[in-house]
Amino acid sequence: MPKVVDREEMQHGILDAAMQVYAKKGYHAATIADVAKEAGLGKGTLYLYFKNKEAIAISMVERHFKGMEDRFFGQKMPGTLEEFADGLSKSMEIPDGQSQFVRVFFEVFGPSFASETFSEKVASFFDKLGAHYAGQIAHLQEAGHIRSDADAGKLGRTLASLIDGMILHRGLFNISAQRHAEMRSEATNVFVRGLISGAQ
Repeated sequence: MPKVVDREEMQHGILDAAMQVYAKKGYHAATIADVAKEAGLGKGTLYLYFKNKEAIAISMVERHFKGMEDRFFGQKMPGTLEEFADGLSKSMEIPDGQSQFVRVFFEVFGPSFASETFSEKVASFFDKLGAHYAGQIAHLQEAGHIRSDADAGKLGRTLASLIDGMILHRGLFNISAQRHAEMRSEATNVFVRGLISGAQ
Protein backbone atom coordinates (compact mmCIF):
# COMPACT_ATOMS: atom_id res chain seq x y z
CA MET A 1 0.00 0.00 0.00
CA PRO A 2 1.48 3.41 -0.98
CA LYS A 3 2.58 5.72 1.80
CA VAL A 4 0.09 8.52 2.49
CA VAL A 5 1.85 11.89 2.45
CA ASP A 6 0.39 14.91 4.21
CA ARG A 7 0.75 17.65 1.59
CA GLU A 8 0.77 20.53 4.05
CA GLU A 9 3.32 18.81 6.28
CA MET A 10 5.55 18.13 3.27
CA GLN A 11 5.30 21.76 2.17
CA HIS A 12 6.29 22.96 5.63
CA GLY A 13 9.28 20.61 5.57
CA ILE A 14 10.38 22.00 2.21
CA LEU A 15 9.98 25.58 3.46
CA ASP A 16 12.06 24.77 6.54
CA ALA A 17 14.76 23.28 4.33
CA ALA A 18 14.65 26.29 2.01
CA MET A 19 15.10 28.62 4.98
CA GLN A 20 18.24 26.76 6.00
CA VAL A 21 19.64 26.83 2.46
CA TYR A 22 18.80 30.49 1.84
CA ALA A 23 20.28 31.50 5.21
CA LYS A 24 23.55 29.72 4.34
CA LYS A 25 23.91 30.44 0.64
CA GLY A 26 21.65 33.40 0.03
CA TYR A 27 18.47 33.22 -2.00
CA HIS A 28 19.97 34.09 -5.37
CA ALA A 29 22.91 31.66 -5.11
CA ALA A 30 20.78 28.76 -3.88
CA THR A 31 19.20 26.32 -6.33
CA ILE A 32 16.14 24.09 -6.27
CA ALA A 33 18.57 21.15 -6.13
CA ASP A 34 20.09 22.61 -2.93
CA VAL A 35 16.65 22.88 -1.34
CA ALA A 36 15.67 19.37 -2.44
CA LYS A 37 18.89 17.93 -0.99
CA GLU A 38 18.38 19.74 2.33
CA ALA A 39 14.80 18.42 2.45
CA GLY A 40 15.95 14.88 1.63
CA LEU A 41 13.92 14.84 -1.59
CA GLY A 42 14.55 14.46 -5.28
CA LYS A 43 14.05 17.55 -7.43
CA GLY A 44 11.11 15.92 -9.17
CA THR A 45 9.36 15.33 -5.86
CA LEU A 46 9.95 18.91 -4.76
CA TYR A 47 8.37 20.18 -8.00
CA LEU A 48 5.17 18.35 -7.04
CA TYR A 49 4.82 20.88 -4.20
CA PHE A 50 6.38 24.07 -5.57
CA LYS A 51 6.76 24.97 -9.23
CA ASN A 52 9.90 27.10 -8.74
CA LYS A 53 12.09 29.00 -6.31
CA GLU A 54 9.86 32.06 -6.41
CA ALA A 55 6.85 29.99 -5.36
CA ILE A 56 8.84 28.75 -2.37
CA ALA A 57 9.78 32.31 -1.40
CA ILE A 58 6.20 33.55 -1.66
CA SER A 59 4.99 30.65 0.48
CA MET A 60 7.68 31.46 3.05
CA VAL A 61 6.40 35.03 3.31
CA GLU A 62 2.78 33.93 3.57
CA ARG A 63 3.67 31.42 6.29
CA HIS A 64 5.71 34.03 8.17
CA PHE A 65 2.90 36.59 8.24
CA LYS A 66 0.31 33.91 9.03
CA GLY A 67 2.46 32.86 12.01
CA MET A 68 2.71 36.47 13.13
CA GLU A 69 -1.04 36.93 12.85
CA ASP A 70 -1.68 33.81 14.91
CA ARG A 71 0.82 34.97 17.54
CA PHE A 72 -0.38 38.58 17.76
CA PHE A 73 -4.11 38.32 17.20
CA GLY A 74 -4.53 35.19 19.28
CA GLN A 75 -3.71 37.14 22.45
CA LYS A 76 -6.56 37.64 24.89
CA MET A 77 -7.60 41.14 25.88
CA PRO A 78 -5.33 42.23 28.76
CA GLY A 79 -7.09 42.96 32.03
CA THR A 80 -4.23 44.91 33.57
CA LEU A 81 -1.33 47.05 32.46
CA GLU A 82 1.03 44.28 33.62
CA GLU A 83 -0.68 41.78 31.30
CA PHE A 84 -0.46 44.30 28.47
CA ALA A 85 3.28 44.80 29.10
CA ASP A 86 3.89 41.05 29.20
CA GLY A 87 2.02 40.53 25.93
CA LEU A 88 3.88 43.41 24.31
CA SER A 89 7.28 42.00 25.28
CA LYS A 90 6.32 38.56 23.95
CA SER A 91 5.17 40.13 20.68
CA MET A 92 8.66 41.53 20.11
CA GLU A 93 10.28 38.15 20.73
CA ILE A 94 11.38 36.20 17.67
CA PRO A 95 12.97 32.73 17.76
CA ASP A 96 16.33 32.10 16.06
CA GLY A 97 14.71 30.15 13.22
CA GLN A 98 12.33 32.97 12.40
CA SER A 99 14.97 35.66 12.77
CA GLN A 100 16.86 34.06 9.86
CA PHE A 101 13.83 34.80 7.71
CA VAL A 102 14.31 38.56 8.05
CA ARG A 103 17.50 38.60 5.96
CA VAL A 104 15.99 36.25 3.38
CA PHE A 105 12.89 38.43 3.17
CA PHE A 106 14.88 41.55 2.32
CA GLU A 107 17.17 39.74 -0.09
CA VAL A 108 14.22 38.36 -2.01
CA PHE A 109 11.63 41.08 -1.65
CA GLY A 110 13.64 44.24 -0.95
CA PRO A 111 13.20 45.57 -4.50
CA SER A 112 9.49 44.73 -4.33
CA PHE A 113 8.91 47.58 -1.89
CA ALA A 114 9.10 49.86 -4.93
CA SER A 115 5.83 48.21 -5.95
CA GLU A 116 2.83 50.00 -4.47
CA THR A 117 0.82 46.77 -4.40
CA PHE A 118 3.48 44.86 -2.45
CA SER A 119 4.10 47.73 -0.03
CA GLU A 120 0.38 48.10 0.61
CA LYS A 121 0.10 44.36 1.35
CA VAL A 122 2.86 44.52 3.98
CA ALA A 123 1.61 47.84 5.36
CA SER A 124 -1.90 46.44 5.74
CA PHE A 125 -0.59 43.82 8.16
CA PHE A 126 0.94 46.54 10.35
CA ASP A 127 -2.23 48.64 10.11
CA LYS A 128 -4.13 45.61 11.37
CA LEU A 129 -1.56 45.09 14.13
CA GLY A 130 -1.82 48.79 15.09
CA ALA A 131 -5.61 48.51 15.30
CA HIS A 132 -5.21 45.41 17.46
CA TYR A 133 -3.07 47.27 19.99
CA ALA A 134 -5.26 50.36 19.77
CA GLY A 135 -8.16 48.17 20.89
CA GLN A 136 -6.16 46.90 23.87
CA ILE A 137 -5.13 50.42 24.85
CA ALA A 138 -8.71 51.73 24.58
CA HIS A 139 -9.89 48.80 26.71
CA LEU A 140 -7.34 49.63 29.41
CA GLN A 141 -8.30 53.31 29.23
CA GLU A 142 -11.92 52.42 29.91
CA ALA A 143 -10.77 50.38 32.91
CA GLY A 144 -8.79 53.37 34.22
CA HIS A 145 -5.37 51.73 33.83
CA ILE A 146 -4.09 54.13 31.15
CA ARG A 147 -4.16 57.91 30.84
CA SER A 148 -7.43 59.05 29.31
CA ASP A 149 -5.67 61.69 27.17
CA ALA A 150 -3.59 59.08 25.29
CA ASP A 151 -4.56 58.64 21.61
CA ALA A 152 -5.20 54.89 21.34
CA GLY A 153 -5.12 54.84 17.54
CA LYS A 154 -1.79 56.63 17.21
CA LEU A 155 -0.23 54.65 20.05
CA GLY A 156 -1.41 51.36 18.54
CA ARG A 157 0.26 52.11 15.20
CA THR A 158 3.38 53.31 17.03
CA LEU A 159 3.52 49.98 18.83
CA ALA A 160 3.25 48.13 15.51
CA SER A 161 6.29 50.09 14.30
CA LEU A 162 8.18 49.41 17.52
CA ILE A 163 7.53 45.67 17.28
CA ASP A 164 8.57 45.66 13.62
CA GLY A 165 11.81 47.49 14.45
CA MET A 166 12.67 45.13 17.30
CA ILE A 167 12.13 42.07 15.12
CA LEU A 168 14.13 43.57 12.24
CA HIS A 169 17.07 44.37 14.49
CA ARG A 170 17.13 40.83 15.85
CA GLY A 171 17.22 39.35 12.34
CA LEU A 172 19.35 41.85 10.44
CA PHE A 173 22.07 42.43 13.02
CA ASN A 174 22.35 38.97 14.63
CA ILE A 175 21.52 40.34 18.08
CA SER A 176 21.87 37.61 20.71
CA ALA A 177 18.75 36.27 22.40
CA GLN A 178 19.98 37.62 25.75
CA ARG A 179 20.63 41.13 24.47
CA HIS A 180 17.35 41.17 22.59
CA ALA A 181 15.49 40.16 25.76
CA GLU A 182 17.09 43.09 27.58
CA MET A 183 16.12 45.45 24.74
CA ARG A 184 12.52 44.17 24.81
CA SER A 185 12.33 44.70 28.55
CA GLU A 186 13.66 48.24 28.32
CA ALA A 187 11.43 49.20 25.38
CA THR A 188 8.36 47.78 27.11
CA ASN A 189 9.12 49.56 30.38
CA VAL A 190 9.64 52.92 28.68
CA PHE A 191 6.43 52.63 26.66
CA VAL A 192 4.29 51.41 29.56
CA ARG A 193 5.56 54.11 31.95
CA GLY A 194 4.27 56.70 29.53
CA LEU A 195 0.78 55.15 29.63
CA ILE A 196 0.31 55.10 33.40
CA SER A 197 -2.58 57.18 34.69
CA GLY A 198 -1.42 60.58 35.91
CA ALA A 199 1.90 60.43 34.02
CA GLN A 200 3.05 63.80 32.76
